[in-house]
Amino acid sequence: MAGDVPVDERALIIPSGPGSASVLRAAASPDQPGRGATPPATTTSAVPTGAAGTAGTAGTTAGGPGAATPADPRGERTLHHYGRVQVLGRPRDPDTARPSATTQHQPGVRGLAALIPPADGSVVSTTGVSPGLSRAETLGLDAFRLRASSAYRQMKAERPRDGHDWDMDRPCTDVPPPRTSAPSTPAPPAALSPTATPPAPTDPSSAVGGTTSAGGTSPLGTAATGTAVRATSSNGAIGDGAIGDGAIGDGASNGQLPSSGAAGVPTSSRLEGSVAVGLILVEGPTADLQFTAAERTKVVAEVQNGLSWYATTNPAADLAFHYDIQIVRLSVAANPNATDLEALWRDPTMDRLGHKPNFDGVYDYVDALRGRLQTTWAYCAFFTKYPVGYFAYSSIGGPRIVMSYENDGWGPDNIDRVFTHETGHIFGAPDEYGGAGCDCGGEWGVFHAPNGNCDSCASAPVDCLMRSNSFALCRYTPSQLGWGRGVTGNPVLIQSKGLGRTGNFEVLVPSVFAGLTHVWRDNDVTSYPWRDPWQTAQSLGPVDAVSMVQSTLASPGPLEVVVRVGDGLQFLWRESTGMFAWHAPVPIASGQGVRGVPSLVQSRLGAKGNFELLVPAADVGLVHLWRNHDVQGFPWSSPTRFGANLGKVDAVSLIHGTLGGGTGMLEAVVRVGSRLVHLTRDNTAVWRTGPTFGEGVAGNPALIQSTFSGGARNFEVVVPSTGGGLIHYYRNNGASTPFWSGPRPFAPSLGRVDAVSMIQSNFDGHLEVLARVGDELHMIWRSSGPTATWSTPRRVF
Repeated sequence: MAGDVPVDERALIIPSGPGSASVLRAAASPDQPGRGATPPATTTSAVPTGAAGTAGTAGTTAGGPGAATPADPRGERTLHHYGRVQVLGRPRDPDTARPSATTQHQPGVRGLAALIPPADGSVVSTTGVSPGLSRAETLGLDAFRLRASSAYRQMKAERPRDGHDWDMDRPCTDVPPPRTSAPSTPAPPAALSPTATPPAPTDPSSAVGGTTSAGGTSPLGTAATGTAVRATSSNGAIGDGAIGDGAIGDGASNGQLPSSGAAGVPTSSRLEGSVAVGLILVEGPTADLQFTAAERTKVVAEVQNGLSWYATTNPAADLAFHYDIQIVRLSVAANPNATDLEALWRDPTMDRLGHKPNFDGVYDYVDALRGRLQTTWAYCAFFTKYPVGYFAYSSIGGPRIVMSYENDGWGPDNIDRVFTHETGHIFGAPDEYGGAGCDCGGEWGVFHAPNGNCDSCASAPVDCLMRSNSFALCRYTPSQLGWGRGVTGNPVLIQSKGLGRTGNFEVLVPSVFAGLTHVWRDNDVTSYPWRDPWQTAQSLGPVDAVSMVQSTLASPGPLEVVVRVGDGLQFLWRESTGMFAWHAPVPIASGQGVRGVPSLVQSRLGAKGNFELLVPAADVGLVHLWRNHDVQGFPWSSPTRFGANLGKVDAVSLIHGTLGGGTGMLEAVVRVGSRLVHLTRDNTAVWRTGPTFGEGVAGNPALIQSTFSGGARNFEVVVPSTGGGLIHYYRNNGASTPFWSGPRPFAPSLGRVDAVSMIQSNFDGHLEVLARVGDELHMIWRSSGPTATWSTPRRVF
């Protein structure tokens, strides 16, 4: 791996000119059909296409910006864009690195595949000749080579002050001055239009001032004066510049993101998707204020290492970083007594880059950077040896970071972690170390998460990048960064016991990229806000289906989860006290040939209440497993097959009902094609097939036993309709001969519904339904009583 980030990386130098798009698209094409999910239109393609010199934009392909190439089944995608130099990363699985026979025989792929070795740290040129790289391309490639070196890896293994708490005596954030003038360039929308046109490529060799990662001439202005400094094999103009006042504020933005850039258009709301990063190395007239070539490469390598960690920590964010690198040499002498240490060098720097010589110039530069590289988000970072008010600081919500190369007592070898810490601030995360004066409240980032891991007040603070010199995140930081969107599979909704006075709603749903997303609704607040989206189990890759219960095995009960990944089942659980930690998934039925949507319940069987699990078999019928809670280690049973007479089952919903005497019977509803069938297991442990009671259904059914009909307690089922919307059925268990009702359609405005979950809450016994429509979750509830009606669907996530 490059650096100390747990991912295999390689650099790809892409060709320029006609035909390059098809070659790269072929390189990114799946080796085989199956589990690689195609990213949505607003995300970055697996390997960006388009002629060299274009910005390498988010989702840009030969079909235009926003079009997505198929995902690479090896899990490889572009993490860093330096024009024609791309740094790609993939999970550390050498068995998946070999190109398949299918790929090798695709036109235009075999030759390229031969150039792509499985070894980590490789550099592949598809041009076959020296490509004549620009400054940014050269620095990006040299940084990657440095990170792949054994010396760099050894240095990271022996990182100074590894894991130490940040010991600063103040916050490392400030509040930037408000913009005082109109933007010099129109800001793009937060998400690019699918029909937008990328900028035309330019010849990198013709750039004079501001050679950029796009491989073309920077529209930020030409450095008309200044010393030309050669960065390895490529030269670029060196400008003359400046930034904010270096005074470190108290971080008292209360988590609200300022409107960086154009009025009303934030430039860094979520650390997701495509992000433009402007690296500006500001040098002075004397040797002590200048960077050596090795130090420039070191800065770029440290930034690359830190942002690789972000990109691979949460694959669901689909992060890709697009770089502009500027080296600006000023004639301004250092003045440690200057009233505004930052403005001393910032203002002339922005002037040399063609922007206003004040903080408005920083806003303009970030706006222009996002527009030119066609990314969703953008920010910039100044690295300098000039005296600064503090060795590293940034603005909550953007637009800029300021860092001293010496990095105070942490040293240049920790620039990567300090830079990722400051990037956390750019995207809404607060400081967690005690010296910053933090507290455990506030509403930080787009999901308004509290600062619950603050050293000053958390009962048991844990390692976190915002608290200490470690590549780790606490449970609060991901939602502060804006991680959590994009769902697939089936959602699971429960109302918890002991979590909140009223009982919070807990939701778990497969992420559209990898693992699971957990989010909860605070039912103790009158507005019922959804809080704290949390990614977990991403090591599983794409998850197909999930089932969850809150068990009685502790107080309050842990969340217990079974997921299906391919034809196997995995089990994981979350503590319901302390830091609410998720435990790593473990297999419980690998290669058992299962499919569809499983269903997990805690039954009343056994002294402690065993887990019972049903899942459709891959061929016909169902598979039953149970976990024995009366035996140490809670072993799972061997799988038992039944129900072959049903044919191929698509989904199942299981409960432990109250009918039949004794402990009650296991009751299940299965979808077989477009039909619903009721199954029952009596006290002799024999499964019996009941009536078919529903037609024209899709997705997964959700079965509960409600409190309706008094002690008899009806069965309630909600299921997606093949014609759009949802259908409600119930079985009148109070009748002398219980019967299923006819279909009761509702929520047609949702259109096609993919999956559903239902509970009966303690809000006057309402039926609460959570429906997935595409990559969105919508909630509908039904009132109780003789005039019960369904609410209008409302998107909640």
